[in-house]
Amino acid sequence: MCIFDEKYRPLKLFPVNGFTCSRGIADLKRNFKNRVESPMVEGKEVSLEEALDYVARAIKGIDDKSKILHVDYDGNQGLFTWYYPARLWNVLGASSTDYSICSLEGHEAIKAVYGTSFGALPEDFAKFKAVVFWGSEAAISFIHGWALLRDKYKVAVDVRLSETAKRSDKYVIVKPGTDVFLAIGVLKVLQTRGAIKGVPNLELYDLDHLSRVTGVPVEEIEELADVYQEMRPLTVIGFALGRSVNGGYAISVISQIPHYLGIDRGFFYSNSQGLGIDFNYLRGLHLAKPSKVVNMAEVGARIKEFKLIFVWNANPIISLPGGNLIKEAVEEGDVTLVVHDPFWSETAKVANVVLPAPTFLEKEDVVYSYWHQYVVYNEPILPKKGVSEVELMAMLARKLEVSHPLLEEDPWSALDVALKGTGVTAEELKRKKVVKLSPKVEYRFNPLIPTPSMLEVPEGDTLVYSAHPNYTNSQFKEVYGDRTAVVYNSRYEGEGYLVTEVGEVKVKFKREQGVPSGVYFLFKSSLKNSEGISVNAVVPPKRGKFGGPVLNAKVRVKV
Repeated sequence: MCIFDEKYRPLKLFPVNGFTCSRGIADLKRNFKNRVESPMVEGKEVSLEEALDYVARAIKGIDDKSKILHVDYDGNQGLFTWYYPARLWNVLGASSTDYSICSLEGHEAIKAVYGTSFGALPEDFAKFKAVVFWGSEAAISFIHGWALLRDKYKVAVDVRLSETAKRSDKYVIVKPGTDVFLAIGVLKVLQTRGAIKGVPNLELYDLDHLSRVTGVPVEEIEELADVYQEMRPLTVIGFALGRSVNGGYAISVISQIPHYLGIDRGFFYSNSQGLGIDFNYLRGLHLAKPSKVVNMAEVGARIKEFKLIFVWNANPIISLPGGNLIKEAVEEGDVTLVVHDPFWSETAKVANVVLPAPTFLEKEDVVYSYWHQYVVYNEPILPKKGVSEVELMAMLARKLEVSHPLLEEDPWSALDVALKGTGVTAEELKRKKVVKLSPKVEYRFNPLIPTPSMLEVPEGDTLVYSAHPNYTNSQFKEVYGDRTAVVYNSRYEGEGYLVTEVGEVKVKFKREQGVPSGVYFLFKSSLKNSEGISVNAVVPPKRGKFGGPVLNAKVRVKV
């Protein structure tokens, strides 16, 4: 039982607005469940010293350090949890992923247009009288933004009748992978009307053809153009778009619609890369770089290149394409897997070494946002279990007898340098606890409207994913239960197989209204089948045009 429920409440601070989601509420309960209580080596409980000795010997035994790969991601989005620990691995010359699984495709696509992916801030949201949620399940996965926008006129563009679509005033259902054609259709209608001008390459597209490709009737494309022309909405662009065929181009074109209409800061995708925080400095990339960078879609497919995988803040066996290949390599003894985690994740359960980590409730950190410009000093409120990421990397460095200026720089001193572009000091942050940044963002517009030859016209059936209100990917099963893979669709009921070019996986199919023909939908929290295999096992290692993984695989069904 958690005794902290009554004491700790969300700050009534804009844009937090004094409430949190079901996941945030569950964090206090989750903190006491499924924890890694002590270090484990090959299934045996050992001391931390013994575990670190084992890891150090394994690292020293690999002459070519490029055969060591660290797999990490944002977890609680802490600067000390995620970024700073990479310094050790960069000093060693290990390989790294490209951190592309979530939002890289969209960031790079928007930066190609504006020079930055920074868009609307919470204060800007209030100024709009309408909003288009394009590929964003905002009612579930962006609840604070939804709270600011729910009383506006709302349009949802999605591949299925999502919860956001159900709660919106209007929705448009588009075929997966064709959002870019719909966005081009909107621009074409607006330019034909004379509402905008100077958009390149629109003459290469026919509106009737765009309608056939997208599955959206011409009159609905025109109605969406009406919303943009008459109501001048904010456009909230979902990360999910970047994981689809043509996803980067879709995001870039959608982001340009507000510009051509003269709507200042008229889109929101993710603002994290425009806050002025020098993430590269925190990782030490100014003095040491990884020997090799691997796309996150390809880790499983390239597993034979590595002898040791070190994981923190991630659950790659479930979340990455081909994660099953990582598991097989570990079980066959080809790869040593070391996992640093607060919880017994699926990846931790098959690891050779498991090291206990504290949760964000138990450690000091600095947390930033994808959306707003507040940075928070995270103070522990519970006794710490395990060792933090910063502590662990320092211990490993000593065991490895590695010294380097990057490893000698105090984390708070490194943070002070990384914050220089924000106008905030580490001392000020620690003193005030919550600091509002004032980003200085410069835009330069470079139109990017792809020609037909640059785009793929999707054919066949498609696998798509979205967020569940109670889970963050594979997290929170400790509180809400471990869900198995259920594929919602318009055709099949019962057990069968999803088949792709790289294999097949057994799943349970369930017919559901609101899922169009040819769409196979899963919640990201329900990827494992009854045999513990992730649906991501059959997602091919495919990259988008801007480097992000394409997770919305082409599938067929076998029943």
